[in-house]
Amino acid sequence: FYTKGQEFRTWLLEERKINPEAISKDQEKKEFSKFVEDFNTATLPHEKYYHMEAYERRMTALRSGEYLPPAEDSYDPAMDLKAHSSKHKKTPVEQESYLSKEQLQTLRKVQHERIEAGKMKLLGMDVKTNMGVRMDGTAFD
Repeated sequence: FYTKGQEFRTWLLEERKINPEAISKDQEKKEFSKFVEDFNTATLPHEKYYHMEAYERRMTALRSGEYLPPAEDSYDPAMDLKAHSSKHKKTPVEQESYLSKEQLQTLRKVQHERIEAGKMKLLGMDVKTNMGVRMDGTAFD
């Protein structure tokens, strides 16, 4: 009611020929329900009853001599699908890795060994000295 009050009052005056200040709250609610039904089914007789401010801006621009393209009243399903799919796109993830698959598996093994060694230390167990260490081929000569 509050967001479409201006449009409703204009519709009430121009289409229904009723003064919005002279009717009761109950009658106003009934008239508003008729307005909302027509609004939701897109059967209002003029475009200004849908968005009064946009209509007034457009008319002011036309009166001042500006050229405006016609209002877009058509539904474009391709644009709707594009907007929907763009909302659900995942951010691109870097696919390249500087390590080979074997090196990545070795790193994973070392990570698991380090976690295991940490748990063993917490339990007071003896931990091997080479556990959780990654050797990179040079073997520290």
